[in-house]
Amino acid sequence: MLMIIAHHYVYHSGVADLYNYDHITGNQVFLILWGWGGKTGINCFLLITGYFMCKQQFTWKKLLKLYLEIKFYALLIPVIFWVMGTQPMTLKSCFDNLFGVAINIGQTFAPTFIALFLLIPFINKLVNALDKRSHLLLLAILLLIFTVTSSFFRNVSEDRVAWYVTVYLIGAYLRQYPPAKLQNFKNCAWLAVISLSLCAASMLFFAFTKQTFGFSNYHLVEDSNKLLAILGAVSLFCLFKSINLGHICWINRIATATFGVFLIHDQPYVRDWLWHKVLCCKDYFTSDGLWLHAIFAMLIVYLTCVVIDMLRQRLIEKPFFAWLGKKYPAIEIGRDI
Repeated sequence: MLMIIAHHYVYHSGVADLYNYDHITGNQVFLILWGWGGKTGINCFLLITGYFMCKQQFTWKKLLKLYLEIKFYALLIPVIFWVMGTQPMTLKSCFDNLFGVAINIGQTFAPTFIALFLLIPFINKLVNALDKRSHLLLLAILLLIFTVTSSFFRNVSEDRVAWYVTVYLIGAYLRQYPPAKLQNFKNCAWLAVISLSLCAASMLFFAFTKQTFGFSNYHLVEDSNKLLAILGAVSLFCLFKSINLGHICWINRIATATFGVFLIHDQPYVRDWLWHKVLCCKDYFTSDGLWLHAIFAMLIVYLTCVVIDMLRQRLIEKPFFAWLGKKYPAIEIGRDI
């Protein structure tokens, strides 16, 4: 999530509009490297989902929790900005906020993740029916279709639903058939160093040759299905999976609010206000303190949103689901769809 916030610092703040490729400064290099990890972070989230959910049963409670969390922020935040007088309340905006999940499936992360969640019971049937060789062959075909072609032959955005299913299947493969060499921390650390170095090298190469080739700085990481976006995600996932931290309650507690961090700070009404009016990122483009401002912004956004979502869980979600569990006990039961 920190990688995603750092990406939004660059992507939504407008600092990239100030880049000068005839005279690349140290601050521009920093921002290019700082903003690389958004799509890789999305892939990490999907890998985690596939790794754990391939062994869990679908429950309506999980789906309802996910949906209500999305709708809570989608409805509350526009009302807050409307009351503050910073955004108008129109019929179209009301319609978009009410039906945003249906409208944005395949367009933005949260609605597309809902679509993936609905498919999980059926994907798991496929995972359980495949042997190791067939599972690996399926992944090879999917990566050829979605990753190799878009990275080297035609620069197109990913088909999000299909890609999310693909990354889920990668996570499920790592759970079903964990590669022996990726159980060792040292091997995983080397893989992470190599993959992240390739990410950095590709971004700097495309930046310094932009006037010649015209490619985006993030050509190989700018969409979730690009080669280095998925390679970086798999290497980071395996690295952290190889670290035995034991059971740490506060990590698990904060983790429950991480999706809320995404929903709050990336809500369309919040973006302009946060990056342009509160943090004023563009003002620091030529400042010696740019790197300090970027780190501070990332941490303060994360921690503030964690506190907000923890309050939502405690004051709204937990009481609601306690009541719902008593009234409809079957909602807690895993269903074999």
